[in-house]
Amino acid sequence: MLRARYFALLLALPADAALAQTATTGQKPVNFPGGDRDNGIHAATLLEMGISPRAVALGEAMGAVEGDPSSMWYNAAGLARIKTNSFLVTARQGFADTQLGGATVTFPTDIGTFAIAGRAVNEGTIEQSTNYALGPRCRAFQLGLEGGGALQLAQHLMIGGSLFYSQQSLCNQSAASIGVNAGALLPEFFWSRLTLGGGVRNWGTPTTFDSLSARPPLTGYVAAAVDLLRHTNLMQTPVLFRGQPIVADAKLVGQLNVPYHNEIYPAAGIEATMNGVVIGRVGYQFGEDNRRGLSLGAGINVGQFRLEYAFRDRKNAGASFFSYDPIGDEHHVSATLFFGGPQTNQPVVPVIINQPIDTAAINAAVRQAVQRELASLRPLLDSLRNARVEVQRVDTNALISRYVVPIHFDFGSAVVRDLDLAILGQVAEVIRRAYPNALVTIEGFADPAGSRDYNMRLSRRRAEAVKAVMVSRFNLPAAQFRTIGYGEQFERQVSPGARREDPGAEENRRVTFTIDATRHF
Repeated sequence: MLRARYFALLLALPADAALAQTATTGQKPVNFPGGDRDNGIHAATLLEMGISPRAVALGEAMGAVEGDPSSMWYNAAGLARIKTNSFLVTARQGFADTQLGGATVTFPTDIGTFAIAGRAVNEGTIEQSTNYALGPRCRAFQLGLEGGGALQLAQHLMIGGSLFYSQQSLCNQSAASIGVNAGALLPEFFWSRLTLGGGVRNWGTPTTFDSLSARPPLTGYVAAAVDLLRHTNLMQTPVLFRGQPIVADAKLVGQLNVPYHNEIYPAAGIEATMNGVVIGRVGYQFGEDNRRGLSLGAGINVGQFRLEYAFRDRKNAGASFFSYDPIGDEHHVSATLFFGGPQTNQPVVPVIINQPIDTAAINAAVRQAVQRELASLRPLLDSLRNARVEVQRVDTNALISRYVVPIHFDFGSAVVRDLDLAILGQVAEVIRRAYPNALVTIEGFADPAGSRDYNMRLSRRRAEAVKAVMVSRFNLPAAQFRTIGYGEQFERQVSPGARREDPGAEENRRVTFTIDATRHF
């Protein structure tokens, strides 16, 4: 038996091939000069390598992050909030000329969101030896395939899971492991700002090379994410600047990882966005292992396309067997495309028709159905007109409309008045019946009294207050709405310059609804 097999397994099993320490199982954790503090080895290390720039830049504290395709590799429950198809491809250049690549595809349906993913790592070459005599070099690499999905069972509960297959090749030997991942998310706690998550990853069968056998890196985790400045992260609905006010958003994440037979280690990160378009991230992993270190990231999120980068600085604590110590230089890049939606993923059942089709009867039935629907909506639309609701067509196809609703606020207040609840109920019914899948933006405004920053915050609070009424009182889905504050923007003032008790000032303290039927929530 080649001694290289034993040495290669020790290299590949505990961590990345270039970062590994030759740890052996003992009664107590073994403390290495390189910083490791492990109580055993494991196989299929591909399953614990940082795979996407967003995750790496946040210290891999992704257990409570939802709505991202890379959730497939961290907590599959986060896939439940992805409402469009997506394709993500990512790559990493690491230490000792090692490369990692991966891709995932998500596709939402009316039942839930499902995904498939693949990844591979080139671990470089190793030297073979027989009876302490060096032989030729051979390659080492790993492959992984994964499939799963997520369901939203209730407003505050999402669950997800996946099956994985991981194959590891060392020289002329190959071994594989199969297993499962499972996780859950509890979103929108405490004013819709807090999300909690937890689960288990990499519970699988052993990988065996000759007489050496080890299991995948089994890990349990608990995590939390807090939206610091808004109730909804703007990365889901980026707003191009184009003269609109700059809106900052930020998310704080944290995670506690509990690996089997290894030391517990926490991680934390923060993500900031400007209008959901420009993204900056910083994260840190703690612990007494080579994983410890700072990570940084940035990205651009424009419409359906997202481009991201991350740099990770691992701390090796000066392992003496490396002639130089560039362990920290780890670069990640990824590109993501969002497209389509649930309606594009519904199965089409072919129908065989043996009789002639009466097209005239079908057309008549369609016209009658449309007329009945219009007739049922007409009283509701008439009531809106009677309540002085103005409907403005934003585009020529009438697919984007602005509803100017006479909802006004007292000076300096963001409290929805009781007398306005009836008209909000009528608007909610129009959205429910005429725009059930459309994305609705609630825009808040303020009169020009006070500072610009104060008015911006106040207008945003007014939009959030109206959204809360639409969700809690009229039972519309929170995901259908996004909010934005325009403050005292002059060109949107109904009575230019009117403030406080001036005539027309109340008209400036208002909200409007922009309904975009071209975009689904």
